[in-house]
Amino acid sequence: MPLLVAGTNGVMALKIAKLTGYPICYSQIDRYPDGEKYFRFACDVEGEDIIIFNSMHPNPDEILFETILIADTAYQSGARTVSCVFPYFAYARTVERGKGEALPITTVVKMLKNADIRKVYTVDFHLQKNVFGVEHIDLTGMDRLAEYCMEEFSDSLTVIAPDEKATFWANKFAEKFGGEVIALKKIRIDAENVIVDPISLKLEGDVVIVDDIISTAGTVCQAARIARKAGCRKVFAACTHAIMAGDAMMRLLESGIEDVVATDTIPSPISHVSVAETIASALNF
Repeated sequence: MPLLVAGTNGVMALKIAKLTGYPICYSQIDRYPDGEKYFRFACDVEGEDIIIFNSMHPNPDEILFETILIADTAYQSGARTVSCVFPYFAYARTVERGKGEALPITTVVKMLKNADIRKVYTVDFHLQKNVFGVEHIDLTGMDRLAEYCMEEFSDSLTVIAPDEKATFWANKFAEKFGGEVIALKKIRIDAENVIVDPISLKLEGDVVIVDDIISTAGTVCQAARIARKAGCRKVFAACTHAIMAGDAMMRLLESGIEDVVATDTIPSPISHVSVAETIASALNF
């Protein structure tokens, strides 16, 4: 029976422990006065299959190091295998590099491989493909988000993908109720600023803008303004990972969005939908 190690997403680990019956392996992680990390297991892990729960937000570098520290300590303590559940996995946005630029995902993958992580679980992984070189199970929160939106927002929704990349998730969302998907086109200016092409569009009724991540909310806000100008009645937004950097929530509301919902891959004030059951089902091996 796997032992669940509650890392940064301990609440998720506890939910899944209740759903699966798998025990929690409690541990201590601390920091010395000089900033160095201290970690120890508070239970015996010898011969066990360890599953570490870590969402890589808000400090992905530190969380990545903690994951490797826990994994290495587990193997040194006699664990049989180590797997990781990353409800939110950082460093998955950049897929191409220019001359002299870093491609962080390749470095992160090397670190996980060197730590002998045997299996990786993610939820709506941004790259939409396995880059880990080990078994990768990517789950989705879109079906549960769709259920929530149909119950709480409107029972008749047009789904808008704010850019071409988001079409993948918008289609998953719409599959739940057979809704129509409209994809907008985004032009990125820099890390914080984008332009969404204001295509000719006529809308009626309610709209939900769907994406995997809302970070600064710039793309979703522009999509909301386009939907408003196109004549829709109300605009809502849904995402799996609510990073919500800076004043993102204020920007969303100022753009005319009525309400926003996210999953609990990253705990936040809008994380009303839990993916614990989805992850628990995948872990029932």
